[in-house]
Amino acid sequence: MASNVRNQSEKIKFADSHIAPLSQIHTGGNAEFLSRPSTLDQLEAVVSFAQREGLDLTVLGGLSNSLVSDSGIDGVAIHTACLNEMHTQGNLLIAQCGASMDELIDYAIENGLGGLERLGGLPGTVGGAVYGNSGAHGLYTAHHLYWVDYLDEEANLVRLRAHRESFSYRHSPFWGRSNMIIYEVAFLLEPIVHTNEARQQKEQFKGQRRAKGQYLHPSIGCIFRNPDGQSAGQIIDALGLKGTSIGGAMIAPGHANFIINTEGTATSADVKALIDLVKETVAEKTGIMLEEEIRYLGAW
Repeated sequence: MASNVRNQSEKIKFADSHIAPLSQIHTGGNAEFLSRPSTLDQLEAVVSFAQREGLDLTVLGGLSNSLVSDSGIDGVAIHTACLNEMHTQGNLLIAQCGASMDELIDYAIENGLGGLERLGGLPGTVGGAVYGNSGAHGLYTAHHLYWVDYLDEEANLVRLRAHRESFSYRHSPFWGRSNMIIYEVAFLLEPIVHTNEARQQKEQFKGQRRAKGQYLHPSIGCIFRNPDGQSAGQIIDALGLKGTSIGGAMIAPGHANFIINTEGTATSADVKALIDLVKETVAEKTGIMLEEEIRYLGAW
């Protein structure tokens, strides 16, 4: 049940601490404190509270590319789903960190702005996409990013102009930085007249994900970064690892770089054990050292 914590501030209400229902793969323990802010004031209050109390701060986003330890998360965890407003300003599409990327693309097209269609069906939130510079079909989030407003460790709102050279494959200036909490971002897009064509293109790319079974079972998306010039999924597939399971976790039959929670019984430990098995097998058979693109949250 939500409650005020230590009477520090009326703005801070901490929610039920269960994380698994929020996770895209439905695993993970509880948070010591779980906050679901819906306004900038609430977000600032939570960041200030964590700083004042000396607590670790973890941003969960949509939990579409993060694996939370079964032991849970110490300190304050921020789930951003309620920070989901978006609007246009000329050619700028401005969205809060918790907005769905897939819904954002639809909103852009509805308002006559194009450029993000190749990211159709991308799971997770705007903040998460910026944090990990998510991409698909040769297009990355940073390609159309104009600015990012974030909170520093003292809850000051700071604007960062997005320079493409500051971003790289699955990496951004925010990666691993608990003192840079993404709040709102702006994408610079192109005006479009033929919105039906843009919508069809977006759905076509989303359909390719659906054809691979990416929405059939709970998962956290691609587990491994692609090695230079190669596909991690193809490497894993070539070794016959599709369908391999540990506990309730399985390498997806339709996409070897996905691990799925087939019956809803998997634990995060099952998923981690399967990740380790894949890494060890690939290294032994090919000499390639796969690297995860997901985040591990909590104590491992």
